[in-house]
Parts: sequence; C-alpha cells; structure tokens
Amino acid sequence: MTVAGLVRLRKHQFGRQDTFGTKVAATRAYAFKGVPSVDLAWTDPDVDVGSIVTTVDPQRGIPVLTAPLTDPQLAYNNLPLVLDGVFGGNVNPTGGAIETWTWEPSAVDPLDDESDFTYEFFDDTGSSDAYQLGDGILDSVTFTAPEGLGALTTAMAWRFGSAASNSSTDSPPSPAVPTTGLDVELDPALVYLKDMAIYIASTAAGLSDGQVSDALHSYEMVIAQTNDDKRFANGAQTFDVNDRSRTGYSVTLTCSWAKTSDIIGTGSETDAWFSDTAVNRYVRLTFTSTKIISGATPYSWTMDMPMRYYTRTEGDSGGNAIVVLEGHAFYDSGTFDGFFKTTVKNNLHAADLGSASS
Repeated sequence: MTVAGLVRLRKHQFGRQDTFGTKVAATRAYAFKGVPSVDLAWTDPDVDVGSIVTTVDPQRGIPVLTAPLTDPQLAYNNLPLVLDGVFGGNVNPTGGAIETWTWEPSAVDPLDDESDFTYEFFDDTGSSDAYQLGDGILDSVTFTAPEGLGALTTAMAWRFGSAASNSSTDSPPSPAVPTTGLDVELDPALVYLKDMAIYIASTAAGLSDGQVSDALHSYEMVIAQTNDDKRFANGAQTFDVNDRSRTGYSVTLTCSWAKTSDIIGTGSETDAWFSDTAVNRYVRLTFTSTKIISGATPYSWTMDMPMRYYTRTEGDSGGNAIVVLEGHAFYDSGTFDGFFKTTVKNNLHAADLGSASS
C-alpha cells in the first residue's frame, strides 16, 4: 500500500479572477515546482501568568500568503500567466488559432488594474488537503537565460490575499477544490536563448538596425512590482485583503558580454556606462521559435524597453574575461511612451488563462 501524499503527484493550477475577493475554479495546470507558504501568524501574548511555560492561547495575526514557484523550462504558453500576473491589465489576446498577447503597462495615471489569480495546490490527498489561495499577483518574476543557449528558467514570487483549505473547518474553499480534468501541456514550445536576438540603439526608432551579434553569453531579467495590501474593518470576520494599491515597478536587465567592439572601447555599451551623465539606451529582445503555431507562424516573444546602465562587473566564460552590465528600465514619456512593452504569439486562448470578463 502506497503512503498517501506523494511529492510527484503535486499539481499547480491557476485561474484568472473576474473580481477581487472572489476566488474561481482553476482553468489550467502548470508544470511548476515549489510549494505555497501559508503563515497564519499565530503569536503568543507577552503577559505575566505565574508560569514559565506558555499558558494563554495565542492570537491570529495578519497572514503572509506566498508561493515561491519555479518553471525550469519556460514555455510560450506559460508567459500570459506570468506577464499578466506581474503587469496586470487583465489582457486578453487577439487572433484565434494564433493568439497575440500584448502588455504595455502604464507608469502614470491612469494605472492598469491588477490581474488577480486563484491558485490551487494539492497532491493525491487533494480531496481532503488542497490549498486554495485567492487574489494572487506576482511581486516579481526572474527570467534567467543560461550560458549555452538553453531554455530559460523562471523564478516567481507569488503573493495572495486570502487562503482556504480542504483541511480547514473555519476556512473551507469556495468553489470546491481541486478542479478536476486539467492536465499540463505535454509538448510545449519552449523559450530557448538560441532563438533570441538582442538589439540596442540610442533611440527606439533605431532598434531594428541595432542587432548586437557574437557578444551575448547570457542574461537575467527581473521584473518587480510593489503593492500595498489594504484590510478594512467591514465586519467580514476574516483577515483577507480587501483591496490593493500598486505603488511601483522596476525592470532590471543584467547581461554577460564578450569583449567585442560593441561592448568595450569608446562608443560602446561600456562607454555608455562610464559616462559623466546617464546615457539612454533602448533594448529589444526577440525570441522566434522553430516550432510553428499554425501555417507558417512560429511561437515568438518580443520585449522592448528604454534603459540606463548602473553597474559593470568583471566575469569569465571558460578561459575568457567578460563584462557584466546591469541596466534599469526608465519611463520615457516621449516617442517610446512607456517603460516596457512586450508581445507574445502562442496558441493559449483567453479561456485557458481565465475569464477576467474576456
């Protein structure tokens, strides 16, 4: 007889919500790794009770509900969850057999609405011990493109506003979990660094002519948002978050470069870093898969952003010295009109991500 609760039988399922505070059934399963962290903040009171051992009942505090998950091989059909989770906007695609998803997050008023997700986590004991976490957003996502041109990996920092469990009498799930009939994608189109080209220019208009070749070894991109969770005394008798304010964004791109003329010397990217005044650069990362969605259209992903360099460090690749430059996105109110723009072409439909009034 197998002992219940097998690690290999864990599942991660998400569904996009229509309304903050109203959890929904999951719409898609994802091949992620990791476990949620549900800290109910039980705390003993600091009181004198005539005993050197804890005596008085502890109290519940503000819960900390997170899920540090990883995707060891990023797939094009997983990008909408990640990008909508961090940028919001409740984006829906256009197309049909070939879907086009576009995010152009706002840095100024009016800001985009956040996109909220319900997360289900369970194993073979799911009927009696499944988590349901609601109002989920991504505090940050890290895309790592490895040296050797392999598939990108993703590290996600999910944060949630409410929690329920099949193991809880006081906080049962609604709707019921786990949602059945959802399977992970078996043959996903993966995002490989071998399929990427990088472009850098002094203006956004010059990006198409700015490809940097034979220089990029690897990169890491971190997209992060800051938010303020609000809890109001509404007589609801829960610690659930009632609302949320987005207060900031940051995008950091760290690239490891060979010492080519594009990277070192006067007029190079290093020169743009070692400058008396900040030098504006514009960057484009374009992935084009060898896998076809339909007809002759491949899976693809493009990211554009204005950037300024902040640090240079020294590194090595095998027997060669390399340069590691870190740049930060900035808000360009001019012709670029934004701080980050990204487009994904895949075959994931809006219903797979979840409604959000699609």
